[in-house]
Amino acid sequence: MNELIKFTQEREMIVFLPRELDHHSAASVRAEIDSALFSKEPKALVFDLSGVEFMDSSGLGLVLGRYARASVLGIPIIIRNPTPRQERLFTMAQMHKMVKIEKEAKNDEKAAK
Repeated sequence: MNELIKFTQEREMIVFLPRELDHHSAASVRAEIDSALFSKEPKALVFDLSGVEFMDSSGLGLVLGRYARASVLGIPIIIRNPTPRQERLFTMAQMHKMVKIEKEAKNDEKAAK
């Protein structure tokens, strides 16, 4: 795995999304996530948005598509460290009803970076 995906001891798959998440970057990110999701079957899929400065509807679609795939495997999704604007986008898309949104990373994950 490259720096995009990390696994915790608790088998959480943490995806550190790129600084710019648009239709150009979403395809490669999507492929890498799907490959790891189906081969590793983590206990949770965490999208860490702490490094994201720009996200268009492709980013929202990326998360929503991974939600559909993870649901088939019974894997919950967590959105971690969204900006207020990103959190509003997820709320407007009603995703807060499907995924857990966390405002701050756990201490052990901060150390993993």
